Amino acid sequence: MSLDRVGALATGHSANVTYLTQLSEADWATPSRCEGWTVKDVVSHMAAAYHGAFTPWFLKLMLGKDVEAANDRDVAKRQEWPTGKVLNEYASWGRRFRPMAGALQKPGLRSLPIKVAEVGVYPAAVLTSAFVFDHTLHVTYDIAAALGRPTAKPDANMVAVGIEWMMLGLPAMSGGKLSWLQAPLELNLVGPGGSVWTIEPGGKKGRVQTRQGSANSPVATIEGDAASFPLWGTGREPWRHAAVSIKGEEALGATFLDDARII
Repeated sequence: MSLDRVGALATGHSANVTYLTQLSEADWATPSRCEGWTVKDVVSHMAAAYHGAFTPWFLKLMLGKDVEAANDRDVAKRQEWPTGKVLNEYASWGRRFRPMAGALQKPGLRSLPIKVAEVGVYPAAVLTSAFVFDHTLHVTYDIAAALGRPTAKPDANMVAVGIEWMMLGLPAMSGGKLSWLQAPLELNLVGPGGSVWTIEPGGKKGRVQTRQGSANSPVATIEGDAASFPLWGTGREPWRHAAVSIKGEEALGATFLDDARII
């Protein structure tokens, strides 16, 4: 399917703001499923990213070497903020980011390589997909699941955009953990927003590389649900509990799923 990254961003951000606006002070103080972070901390992280895109924060992110440490600093900076200020930052700067996201899809900018700390180098257009993936996962799982109150399910376009970031980021995020792979694998993500991807050797620095489309004679084919891929693909839920099937060399496919890292 054709991706509408900006549409996915706008839909997801609006849904997140609607959900977060309904939370009580007790909800904001509840531990999220991000270890060590409350619900407020998770929203602080998301707000910092939207706001930071307009400040030197973004340059620091590009030049940084530890994105997790940078995230913790953003949260610590907002520790004493009232919840209303955190929510307002997320809501207002998220809306302001949409025109920037649109500009990044235009010829001349969309292919510009952008480094994201140690997470890899990506075409500028795909940065929008990173926001869609990160914020959708944080709200639908790390917050809503912790509170026991589900959000609206992402639509097919949002699912597809999130998968794009996950699969393009897999080589750099996994680093040398997948350097043992010597033959192509196929990942078939089924359902609305799903797609087929090939993971194969030949990437930079001995890493794997990914491309959308079927593999030529894959040694294993991994099939799973597209909508839940952000959960089992990031290890938030064990892939063995997610109705994931492996055809071909099952042990190799299982080792890949155990070793792959997506953040």
